[in-house]
Amino acid sequence: MSERVENQTGIRDSSKPDGSVTARGNGRGMLKLAFRAACVGLTALVLYACVFLAAFCLLPPLYQDSYQSVVVRQYDSLKEIQEPKVIVLGTSYVTFSVDADLMEQKLGMPCQIFGCHLGMGTRYFFDMSEEWIGEGDIVVYPIWEADMNYYGTELILTGIEGRMDLLFSLPPGAVKGVLAGSRDIITKKLYEPLRRGLFPGERERADSGVDPIYTIDSFDEKGTMKALRQESWTEPVPEEQKKRYDTAAYSQEYIAFLNEFDAFCRERGAVFCLTYPTILDEAVENSEEELEAFDRWLREQVTAPVITDIRDTLMPKEEIYNGVMHCNTPGAEHYTSMLAEDIKREIFDKSYVSFEPDAAGASCSEGSYR
Repeated sequence: MSERVENQTGIRDSSKPDGSVTARGNGRGMLKLAFRAACVGLTALVLYACVFLAAFCLLPPLYQDSYQSVVVRQYDSLKEIQEPKVIVLGTSYVTFSVDADLMEQKLGMPCQIFGCHLGMGTRYFFDMSEEWIGEGDIVVYPIWEADMNYYGTELILTGIEGRMDLLFSLPPGAVKGVLAGSRDIITKKLYEPLRRGLFPGERERADSGVDPIYTIDSFDEKGTMKALRQESWTEPVPEEQKKRYDTAAYSQEYIAFLNEFDAFCRERGAVFCLTYPTILDEAVENSEEELEAFDRWLREQVTAPVITDIRDTLMPKEEIYNGVMHCNTPGAEHYTSMLAEDIKREIFDKSYVSFEPDAAGASCSEGSYR
């Protein structure tokens, strides 16, 4: 009988001339190493997750005054509205151009803006609104170029800082960016208190460089921008801010997403409709004929109604603020009033939904849209 000696990597058999390790023993050793590596990796992952959650929820807030933090107010307001409402989706061009209170006055039904920083990704606002879309709702999207596969998770995490419910409600497409975003949260929230203590003057200089319009103080509790913006555009349009409506920038994947969202809204008994965003007229490079051609093309591509004449959204410089798609206060009042009239004409009058104001406000019931 051969002598057998066990070691950590396998079983050495003296009956073999070279004393080689048997395949069975080698396999056991590899499994042990793999198991240990998996345990170490899992432990590290759990520890990292604990550190991130502690930084996200327990450490003093770092982004509570930021522009993107308004998404929390908007989300909370949206989910509290239990009656038919208007929801306007988009990014900063919606934030600067739609006055929700004025829309409510014009239509007699609640209005909620849901959208702010472009860097968060347009898709995020669509995904997070879905749960709260109900029967009789009117969902409006001023269509502009967008990548519906993009989520700005790092920026999203700073916007929803401290809200575990919103963290665990992240759309699947945004989850893959959590690792990079969590690293940024951990680093800044651990380092920032130390930096503030050691270099308070540096913090003051950094704060002074932030335009006050891009802070939470510019918004009311519903997330509507209320900061008075009286200044208007006075400079020539920089080359990088010139805009062009081009069908090539609206992929079939983008169009398919909008049509699927339209079908989703119909299933919920809601109406999804498209309009156009505000743009400084001098910044648009299209001719009138090209604008009309784009409008015709879009109407042929989408299943949702397009409720606005594209030319009506080209704004004079007196109504534009600090970017060619950002309205000042008079411009926002103009655009909101126009959009309300478009909704009345194209949605109410054409019986997409019925509109019956009553003493308690307004109620909408499903019409012929479905």
